Amino acid sequence: MADDQDTLIPDYSHLKVLTISNHKGGVAKTTLSKMLTEYSVRHGKRVLGIDIDPQCNFSARFVQMESDGGAPPQHPNFDPTDPAWDDLAYAPPGYWSIAEFFRLGYVEPYPTDNPNLHFIPSHKKELTTFLEQVERNSIQEAVVEHMRAMLSMEYYQEEFDLVIIDTPPQTSALTASAARAATHLLIPTEMQEDSVAGMADMAQLWQAENQTRQHEKLQLVGILATKYDPQSAAQRRTLEQLSLNPVLGDRLIQPPMRYLQTYANSSATYANPRSLFEMHESTPARVEAEEFCRVIYERIFK
Repeated sequence: MADDQDTLIPDYSHLKVLTISNHKGGVAKTTLSKMLTEYSVRHGKRVLGIDIDPQCNFSARFVQMESDGGAPPQHPNFDPTDPAWDDLAYAPPGYWSIAEFFRLGYVEPYPTDNPNLHFIPSHKKELTTFLEQVERNSIQEAVVEHMRAMLSMEYYQEEFDLVIIDTPPQTSALTASAARAATHLLIPTEMQEDSVAGMADMAQLWQAENQTRQHEKLQLVGILATKYDPQSAAQRRTLEQLSLNPVLGDRLIQPPMRYLQTYANSSATYANPRSLFEMHESTPARVEAEEFCRVIYERIFK
C-alpha cells in the first residue's frame, strides 16, 4: 500500500513549493504571496507564481489582466497555428490560466517584468465553472493529485527554484491540490477567534496530508500572525495562548505582521513604488516585512 501511495505523490528533485493557505478570508494570504514572491526574486530565486483564487488579486500584481480584472490577456507567445494544440483536448483561446493547467494538463506561464519571475494567472469565470464541474462529476481526488503531478515534470523542476501558490479562502479540491503539491505550508492568521479556527483547520490538513506521505513530508514553515495590533489586549492574549500550544507554539513566526496601512497600499495593483521592498529602508512596514520574509525564506531554503 505504501508503494502505491508513493506513486501518487511523486518526489521533486530540488523544487520548493510554498502554499499559503487559511480557510478564513481576509488574513493577508494574497499580500504575503506578493511580498514573498518579490522577496525571493530579489534574492536570486527563479520563481513561478500560481494563483488558484478566482478573485485574481495575486495575478493582477504581476500580469496585466483584462480590464475587468477577472481574465488574463492573450499570451505574448501564443500562436494559433501551432500544431502542438492538436494534441490537446481543445485549442486554448489565446491565453493561459490555472483552469487550463487543470483541464488540459498544459499551460505556458506568462513572463513578467522580472526575467526570474513567471506566472500562471487565475481566471474568475473559468475557474469557477471548473470547480462546479469538479463537484458535479465527483472528480475531486483526480484534481487533488493533479498539481503535484504537473509540477514534478522536468520543465518545472529545471526552470524554477520556488513555486508560490495563493489559495482561495475556502475548502475545495483546488485547496487540497495546493497542499498536496506543496513542500512547504505557510498559515497566516489574525489573532481573532474565527481566523484562529481556520488556522487550526489548516494545521489538521497539514497533519492529515503527512499521513499520506512516506518520504518527503509537508513542512510547516510556520504560522504568521497578521493584521496584528499590539495595543489590543485580546490579540496579545490570543497570541500568547497560541505560543503555549504544544504542537504549534514553536511554529510561530516573529515578528508578527502588524496592521499597517502601508501593506495594503503597497499591495495595490497600481502601487507606486511597485514593491514594498522599493520603499525607503527605514519604512516600518518594510523593516518588519524584511524580517519575517527572511525567516520564511530561510526555513524553505535552509
